[in-house]
Amino acid sequence: MRWVELAARGWVGLEHASSLGFDRNLPWFELLARHGLAAGLEPGLAVGEGGAPILPLARDGRRLRALSTYYSAQYAPLMEGADDAALAGLLRDLRLQGRSTRLELRPLPREDALYPRLLHALHAAGWRTHQYFCFGNWTLPVGGRSYEAFASTLPGEVRSTLKRKGKRFDKAGGQLKLLCTPAEADEAVAAFQTVYAASWKRPEPFPEFMPELIRLMAATGRMRMGVATLEGQPIAAQFWIVDQGVASIYKLAYDEAHAQWSAGSLLTAGLMRQALDEDRVDVVDYLIGDEPYKQDWMSHRRERWGVLAFNPASVDGLSGWALERARHCVRAVLRRR
Repeated sequence: MRWVELAARGWVGLEHASSLGFDRNLPWFELLARHGLAAGLEPGLAVGEGGAPILPLARDGRRLRALSTYYSAQYAPLMEGADDAALAGLLRDLRLQGRSTRLELRPLPREDALYPRLLHALHAAGWRTHQYFCFGNWTLPVGGRSYEAFASTLPGEVRSTLKRKGKRFDKAGGQLKLLCTPAEADEAVAAFQTVYAASWKRPEPFPEFMPELIRLMAATGRMRMGVATLEGQPIAAQFWIVDQGVASIYKLAYDEAHAQWSAGSLLTAGLMRQALDEDRVDVVDYLIGDEPYKQDWMSHRRERWGVLAFNPASVDGLSGWALERARHCVRAVLRRR
């Protein structure tokens, strides 16, 4: 096993991972390391023998966690052709050579075939595990449909809102704008930050992350920033990422002072049209959460789970495992009452 600092120059071990999606490659993990991690965490890559598998991790003393944060919709080991024995070997090295006491991996796609393989590898490597639910994930398999064909399946209330509010918004001089190119990155950042500051949402915990992510996606042709303006001022914004046949609805916000226009719904419809008719994606993914409005637009639900792994050869690991087992037993008793 090797531990590679993310700041190390010349590291090329993730050059093929870009085929797995925008959040499974080196630029993404470097961005998290620079602008998305709490102070005191040491980001790096745990690399197996022969260069695979690879686990992007953050180290806090002898505890390890996935290099994933508030901004991460999914996480998984980067297998790069490695087999289950290699994964178990890397996890064993982390426990023994690295003397790690705990390892937390999240949010993992539970429907993925790699999920049970990861659990098996952890057990084979001597870790004791506890699984827990993180969040729901709503998606829309497009199935080759046009936007018009898809829109006809929307709930009647949504279709009515789009028709009524669209006419009102147009009459008031409102406009919907799509920003996609590298030259539009700064405009996209400014519009998003303006709307976000006027929205109901709490300030970003890492204020540099979103601007840098927008610029990164713009530079690689994956940015789809929808902006609704009224009298020249942004009142709603949605940041989508189109990559590998998937349109990911990453971040959205609207100015509460202009909620009556339903500009967010109008933007969703406009970006859906772009994704289905122009980008010709296979899947639209709402990423994180079970909010009811997401279910109006999506059709399928998946789950993201976390795994806490404990090293029973350490006091910290064994005590953590015992505490989780005790909690599990208490919950089981309460459910039977």
